[in-house]
Amino acid sequence: MGIDRSFDHTNWMTPPFNRQAFQHMREFVPTAHIERSADPVALPRRPLPLDDVAVRSRRGGTITWAEHLATTWCDAVCVVHDGHVVDERYFEGMHERRLHLLMSVSKSVCGAALGVAIGRGEIDADQLVTDVAPEFAGTSLDGATVRHVIDMTAGTDFVEDYDDYDEADPEVPLIEYEHHASYRPLGARTPIGTLGHFRTYGTAFPHGDRFQYRSPLTNVAARLLEVVNDLPYADIVTRDLWGPLGTEHDANLMLDPLRHPVVEGGMSCTLRDLARLGLAYLDDGVVGGRRVIPAEWVADTRHGDDQALAAFEAQPGGNVDGWSMYRNAFWVLERDQVFSGLGIFGQYCWIHRPSRTVIARFSTTPTALPEDVSAETLGAFTTIAEHLADRHG
Repeated sequence: MGIDRSFDHTNWMTPPFNRQAFQHMREFVPTAHIERSADPVALPRRPLPLDDVAVRSRRGGTITWAEHLATTWCDAVCVVHDGHVVDERYFEGMHERRLHLLMSVSKSVCGAALGVAIGRGEIDADQLVTDVAPEFAGTSLDGATVRHVIDMTAGTDFVEDYDDYDEADPEVPLIEYEHHASYRPLGARTPIGTLGHFRTYGTAFPHGDRFQYRSPLTNVAARLLEVVNDLPYADIVTRDLWGPLGTEHDANLMLDPLRHPVVEGGMSCTLRDLARLGLAYLDDGVVGGRRVIPAEWVADTRHGDDQALAAFEAQPGGNVDGWSMYRNAFWVLERDQVFSGLGIFGQYCWIHRPSRTVIARFSTTPTALPEDVSAETLGAFTTIAEHLADRHG
């Protein structure tokens, strides 16, 4: 049976169309170009037999690693242990040169770029947003700092509820936002872009009071980087990350109808290049012997502070998923040890410091947040990392 290429801008996030659409974003939405490195960093291969490693199944009992990948809508996975690719495989037409949508792992890329800018002294995490970019004066970010924005503790009133994700009701804030962010057709709406839509939001709580996941805040973080660099965000990523990381392939970034970057979820890249980002965070910001991200920023990302822990515990509904905090656009599972970039429909850039393992994974699950599949996947990652440490450490 051939590969289904019948996706378009109206159906691309729904199965079965998403499986191919996530690999071909530039065919139906505008994108900006991110250039690969002129000096790629090699990822040496040392294949290991992981197929039969037993992992816990969401249905009870155990299944093999190979069965897990085959039954959780995996499009590609790359396991890097101690600097060597020990397992790399592709499904559903994916291959090593093909780009795949990162969804919210795109936020982690922005977090890394912000860390570079802070390391150079171009911006400070404690600066007021309105001091960096006066264009946000009079918005929900009055009085908010850069830290509040990147950690999603700003008081901006925006509800991101994925239980409503498949609804077409324009009263659902997330759905209406997506029409202005190129995720869904604009239709007859007046184009105001992601930042214009952001300026319509009110304030729900005092800045720093609690963590609440709201994707549009990351678009603001990227805009702050554009202001201090006087460059488009895609060019900043090319200069500060994609080049220094030693990437093999170009990447791209979705643009909204006004051609502003959709930084919170619109980046696409290849699998191994995503693994290189994870390796930078594993090795304190260094890849291939060269400094990419400040060591202090990497340490802060995985450790955070007591305020970040408290804000995460104070989130609406409490901490029900087992994570410790959200810091610098990464999710921290075990402080200082295990953290990850996460994207809906099953995107991961997962770092396990005790075993020196990075796992990059692309997926297209049938729904945005299938909790049972996510739990099985994260559990499988841990099992693989511990297996590598025990047998091949």
